[in-house]
Amino acid sequence: MSNRSKQSSSKGPDKGAFPLDHFHECDNEAKQYNQCIQKHENMPKRCRKYQVDYLQCRMNNGLMEKEDLSKLGLGPETSWETEEQEKQFLFDKINRMKTKAMEEVQKKTEQSKQQV
Repeated sequence: MSNRSKQSSSKGPDKGAFPLDHFHECDNEAKQYNQCIQKHENMPKRCRKYQVDYLQCRMNNGLMEKEDLSKLGLGPETSWETEEQEKQFLFDKINRMKTKAMEEVQKKTEQSKQQV
């Protein structure tokens, strides 16, 4: 059996294809982001501002559909300046979830006592 008959079906990107920047409208933003990534040893969270700037440039120049940045994973709840802020955010979120779960357990316990 030849390799040609074993063609794999590939799936396109979730957001579809988007045009290349043939006219270099967003070169400056791309360059700033790449410099930041190199400076911070490939840690993209440290370059969030440049990610946003680049995507905004692409949207403003019709190189991609306008989209809410939070749908692209760049909303305010993920825009921490430091890893410490991210850890604190996650710690607080876990504590809120635990508190809510305990309240639900307590509520169900009280309901079952009233039924007896």
